[in-house]
Amino acid sequence: MFMKICFFLRKMLSNKCKCQYFGVNMNKKTIQFLVYIAKNYMSATVTSLMKLTYLADLVSVTKGHGQISDFAYKRYKYGPFDSKIYEYLNKLVKDEILKEEVEYTVSADEYIKYKFNDEIDDFQFNKLNKQDVGTIDEIMEDVKGYGVKMITEITYKTKPMLALGATLGGDENLNIPLDLTAN
Repeated sequence: MFMKICFFLRKMLSNKCKCQYFGVNMNKKTIQFLVYIAKNYMSATVTSLMKLTYLADLVSVTKGHGQISDFAYKRYKYGPFDSKIYEYLNKLVKDEILKEEVEYTVSADEYIKYKFNDEIDDFQFNKLNKQDVGTIDEIMEDVKGYGVKMITEITYKTKPMLALGATLGGDENLNIPLDLTAN
């Protein structure tokens, strides 16, 4: 019943449409942002999704367009992070917009990749404007062929991370909010 009400409200409300789910307000634009990346990026894991959204948000802010997502990035041990990504991904999997696929590393460690559900033919990206899509595409093109380790290393070279003195795997200024406008 809750999901039906939420779906109805989302249809009726504007761009700032939010739906309470797992205790977190779901921003429709952020949902579309994550789905867009999962649909167009070969290896969409939690880590790659988080790093790609961060990089796209950072570029968008740098260009004066503001953040695309509603993530509030903090300095985490392995780079910029917002735990809300788990709630978004849980919702997208529960709503069958994304599918989880279990993969294994060469050392037999398990990880999850997120794939767009190709059976959905009416998913809309109408909250992402032309600038947003251009920025996201630019970032994905720039990191094309890079693994998540390399993308994580790139995030550590960004001004907001450098401003905190963050080092990969280090604990400098953990959980401090990242200022995407840092010079």
